[in-house]
Amino acid sequence: MPPHARLLRVALAFVALGSLILAVGSGSSSRSQTDAKPERPVPEPYKQAPPSHFECRWADTPIALDGVADEAAWKHAQSINAFHVPWLGDAARMARTATTAKLLWDREYLYFHAEMEDSDLFADITEHDGDLWKNDVFELFLRPDFEKTGYYEFQVSAAGTRFDAFYPKYDLDSIAKQSKVGTFRMESKVKLNGTLNKRDDVDKGWSVEGRIPWTDFLRTGGRPVAGEKWKLNLCRFDYNTNWKNEELSCVAPITKKKIPPFFHQSEDYATLAFVGPDATTAKPFGIENRAPLTTSTVVGFPDPPPPFIAVRALDKYRPEFPIRVEPIPGTADLLLITQPQPYGPTQMWRAAYGAATTNKDAVKLMETPNGGTAYDIAFHPKFAENRYVYIGWNGATPGRKGKWSTITRYTMSKNAPHDLDPKSAKTIIEWESDGHNGCAVCFGSDGTMFVTSGDGTSDSDTNLTGQRTDLLLAKVLRIDVDSPAEGKAYSVPKDNPYVGKKDFAPETWAYGLRNPWRITFDAKTKQLWVGQNGQDLWEQAYLVEKGDNYGWSVMEGSHPFYPNRKAGPTPISKPTVEHHHSEARSLTGGVVYHGAKHPDLKGAYIYGDYSTGHIWAVKHTGTKIEWHKKIAITTLKITSFALDPDGELLICHHSAAGDGGLYTLAPNTAKHAGTFPKKLSDSGLFDSVKDHAMKPGVIPYSVNAPFWSDGAHKERFLAVPEGTIQFKRNGGWDMPDKAVLVKSFALELKEGDPSTRKWIETRFMTKQDGEWYGYSYVWNEAGTDATLVDSPGLDRTFTVATATGARQQAWHYPSRAECMVCHSRAANYVLGLCEVQMNKDYTYLSGRTDNQLRVLERLGLLNVAWAGEVEGAIKDATSKQQPNQREPKPTGMLPAPPAGLKKLADPYDKTQDLTARAKAWLHTNCATCHVEAGGGNAQMQLDFPTEWDKMRLIGATPVHQTFDLKGAKLIAPGAPEKSVVIHRIGQRGPNSGQMPPLSSSRVDALGVELMTEWCKSLKKP
Repeated sequence: MPPHARLLRVALAFVALGSLILAVGSGSSSRSQTDAKPERPVPEPYKQAPPSHFECRWADTPIALDGVADEAAWKHAQSINAFHVPWLGDAARMARTATTAKLLWDREYLYFHAEMEDSDLFADITEHDGDLWKNDVFELFLRPDFEKTGYYEFQVSAAGTRFDAFYPKYDLDSIAKQSKVGTFRMESKVKLNGTLNKRDDVDKGWSVEGRIPWTDFLRTGGRPVAGEKWKLNLCRFDYNTNWKNEELSCVAPITKKKIPPFFHQSEDYATLAFVGPDATTAKPFGIENRAPLTTSTVVGFPDPPPPFIAVRALDKYRPEFPIRVEPIPGTADLLLITQPQPYGPTQMWRAAYGAATTNKDAVKLMETPNGGTAYDIAFHPKFAENRYVYIGWNGATPGRKGKWSTITRYTMSKNAPHDLDPKSAKTIIEWESDGHNGCAVCFGSDGTMFVTSGDGTSDSDTNLTGQRTDLLLAKVLRIDVDSPAEGKAYSVPKDNPYVGKKDFAPETWAYGLRNPWRITFDAKTKQLWVGQNGQDLWEQAYLVEKGDNYGWSVMEGSHPFYPNRKAGPTPISKPTVEHHHSEARSLTGGVVYHGAKHPDLKGAYIYGDYSTGHIWAVKHTGTKIEWHKKIAITTLKITSFALDPDGELLICHHSAAGDGGLYTLAPNTAKHAGTFPKKLSDSGLFDSVKDHAMKPGVIPYSVNAPFWSDGAHKERFLAVPEGTIQFKRNGGWDMPDKAVLVKSFALELKEGDPSTRKWIETRFMTKQDGEWYGYSYVWNEAGTDATLVDSPGLDRTFTVATATGARQQAWHYPSRAECMVCHSRAANYVLGLCEVQMNKDYTYLSGRTDNQLRVLERLGLLNVAWAGEVEGAIKDATSKQQPNQREPKPTGMLPAPPAGLKKLADPYDKTQDLTARAKAWLHTNCATCHVEAGGGNAQMQLDFPTEWDKMRLIGATPVHQTFDLKGAKLIAPGAPEKSVVIHRIGQRGPNSGQMPPLSSSRVDALGVELMTEWCKSLKKP
């Protein structure tokens, strides 16, 4: 039955109900006394208004749906039994048959139970979403937001048939015109105390127990938060053959605002308050309350601050995801390339370079053809005369397969406003490329054009173009656009290094490049610089020399990458500067500075990193580096550097409108206070360093699968002086500023005797001004304190007594850069602070054992974007957040109980599943590098969420060394002796190929045993 027909039927029932009540009240009956079933007398009218405020209380223990509310959680639920008929003039009366309902909630579900007296069980409709109001049925109406009109209706009949619906509006006219929106996943179980649909017997009643997942409420923002109030109505249709009409009862104080009144009158619904877990509804917590941490001195930095900071060049103009900017010569305007979102199609904009310029003042000139991505801008040296501007871009072109990198020339109007004419587009040079596209362009002092190209792929030079000389790929090209050859838009300068040489593209100026990102030619120093994105471990910048081979993909910078690949015919040159991925992850090439504001930087090439926001300067004489230093630590996502009309720096910050925009450098006037703790006793985190006792606000924790650290005993702590932790289902959590992760290491001086443990190192990972930094402290011999290790790190040796004699244990205190190799951007900087590691029990100082996630939730330390975490799994758009409805509420509640969240196995617990243990070992010991952008170049993807068949591990052929293993595979099923991974984790020492490459000098014997056993368990192909 459509909604409008149902409403009409209900309305008529209300009219008939008044006549029925008068008839019953006067003693009349429609049936003879011999035929009549026993019926409950009509109750007297309420002498006062029935209750209209109810509670939905917390369920801390599991509930099994069986129709009987016999679980412990139901004992704490409020009994709601004020079911009444509210439409009887000014006085409502109780329903003829008793109903007691209860509501509970937890992280995943809203639970309901109703126990109903009923002497005549009747329900003959079995179709989902059928006209259940024609049967004995229990109903729930929920309106999540008093100010919004959307509301829900759920029904379960005595036959177990269900009805569920969401209505964006509740007025009668709109309901009559709309159908239910979206799908639902309600579950329920009915228990009968009598015989269904046998109308001549006497039954006792029925009950229903059900649950509705909070994901069904995503249309209106999803799950509530503790203390929130919704509107509620619980209703019942009761059919009895002894009555002329069915009886309709509810718990809401519905009035006669509408004629006739009806259950959809949600402005009159009762109030439902969601009561969070407390001492009466939840088992004891490991830590009851969060003690404030006000004593931490782990703030700032132990080293002097860099000399510059980033400040906005234009405060009011904040373009959306800018990629490139260049001043339009001879004007006060800028030409920009922007995106609506990362990886989206690009647009060209013009904006005045002035303090008053706003986003509204910018003018969109054109979009990149065919939805392509533009990367670079170069104005012709004679722009004032010819008005030529060149755009480097990549994308599809009509009539051709694949994507192409193209340098396109446009003509810009001479008179203001300066516009680009799309019809003037002329292709200068192009090549097929689908990733690592280059497309950077600039002009030399002689008017020739330099163009960069990448290797044309997205990973590891798959097509082996890096050392090929006959293609336009992986090169710096040099062409003459002013004297084009016949049939071309350019000619090849005769002094190019490989003109006339067989097997060389004559356009080649230099080759062996992976993904050059920015090129600049400085007319004063005659220097041509290219910045390059590295792949696994190294980022590079090159002072490009004529004819040089920069080695990709035989080399990554100055380091072997695929040394067995065939190199080009000329010697390989090293990069001018390179950075390990501990400090740079996606290098952005820059410009040579000659401005007036920063005289110390004159003549220096200034470049930065997209991922870390760090900025460096290098001054090169042409034959050697004069100086090279980091000059700024920023939070910018740097896509390009440019020089404004006055020769001062402009930096593009690739972020959303309002946050993104144009920046420049300014002197850093902040004074280095020198308060960063040089000793653990100065950190404000310890009550007693000697006893390794922490302040009450510092929270201990452990992990499911510990990283192998030469068998050292480890203790871990979390300090969050302010803010909350952004919980995520996958990867490391986002921590607030000033957070400190503490990990201490102790060695057993007598192997196997825990009483001989000696603290040797404590490490801090701390987030300061939006960036993560790692520090090590070395303990003194007395074990009373520890001192901050200098930036380069430290090495020591300890003597350990064993059953076979003394053993020398080497111990490396990592440098500050080394800390960030594992604590990388790919790992989101934190390793143990993630769902799969933290989902475990811990015994706290209170003596109580509790799940760590539950404790953090209880302490209010988590910030859970619940709707964002669960909405991705919902495919039906109508089941997601709907417009003009209640919005998701900020919450610290986990998306599911810990038992429903992911966790790693303990690799060293032989009682656990072998395959799960192997996956946990790989995740912890290998996946910090061997994930996307993680730094490992073996192409494996070894993190926990990746399925085995997508890891590129089992049965995969090694892309690097095979260590002379016959028939080598990364993991050879059933054959550990042929498995390179197992070989490497069993090695230690320089040039041994050990894995992991850092943090241990001893083989993890139990780990090797585990991986060997797992390998043997795999079926041979």
